[in-house]
Amino acid sequence: MRQIKELYGLVITSKIRHGILKTLDKKSPLLQSEIAKKMKRKQQDISKAVYQLEKEKLIECLTPSKGSYKAYMITKLGKEVLRYEI
Repeated sequence: MRQIKELYGLVITSKIRHGILKTLDKKSPLLQSEIAKKMKRKQQDISKAVYQLEKEKLIECLTPSKGSYKAYMITKLGKEVLRYEI
């Protein structure tokens, strides 16, 4: 698994990834469509970032068996990365 510093770099280099984590930190769980609405973005614009954050274990899908309407929450690691300061 990546170091927190490296994950922090991944997050802050993308406004979308950073925004998803901040949104889920304020309120979890949320559907991907709800995350997009709160960020004032299209759902298609955030889907790649959601995939990347889930792959790095920063967010977790609570309904992986569903084809659509998947609910996500921030993980403990995601919260640590969000609060990381250099």
